[in-house]
Amino acid sequence: MDKATELQQWRRRQLRNNVLAGWVVVLVVAAFFYGLFSMLDPDMTLIEQTLRRAVSGIKSDNNWQMFLRIAWHNERAVWLVFVLALIPVPLLYWLNLVGTAASVGLVLYLNASHTQVGLLILTGLVPHGIFEITCFAFAVGLASQLNYYMRSRTQNWRQHRYDWIGQIPWWPFMYPILRAYLLVVVPGLIFAAAIEAYITPWLLTLVR
Repeated sequence: MDKATELQQWRRRQLRNNVLAGWVVVLVVAAFFYGLFSMLDPDMTLIEQTLRRAVSGIKSDNNWQMFLRIAWHNERAVWLVFVLALIPVPLLYWLNLVGTAASVGLVLYLNASHTQVGLLILTGLVPHGIFEITCFAFAVGLASQLNYYMRSRTQNWRQHRYDWIGQIPWWPFMYPILRAYLLVVVPGLIFAAAIEAYITPWLLTLVR
């Protein structure tokens, strides 16, 4: 097998494994934190006040302004994933996705007293979350390639099968990652933001 074919298969495997792992991490971490908060029942007054202040300006936005805020926030979150991937430390780029999953568990717990959790998930999370989480997991898959590349260039002591990847010139390696980001992640997050800004608020009014 030539190196070009081997590299292509490696990229596909990285994407597939990380997208699946991303979904598992989100579901497990969100469920864990929701269960933890439900069991401990801590005083969330300070957190609720902080969140109210944080979203006070957003509530006055129209749908278009909300869409722009959400889209911009999501893109910055993905950029952070890629920035962390540049650091030659394994799995560091997962921090953002894990933090997002933990925040989902927190939001579910805070809203459980107002809306049944099942309805809240179906109306407030699932419609846009399917696309948003998939895009974040896809971005993590791209970041895993970048991180492996950086580690293979900076420390080649592991003698793993794919350590030759670090010898590929920067642009030929980065171009497929950039193309996948622009063609998959960016439009996917924009679509998710549109659902969250225009459809999710309407769905929530049906269950509250």
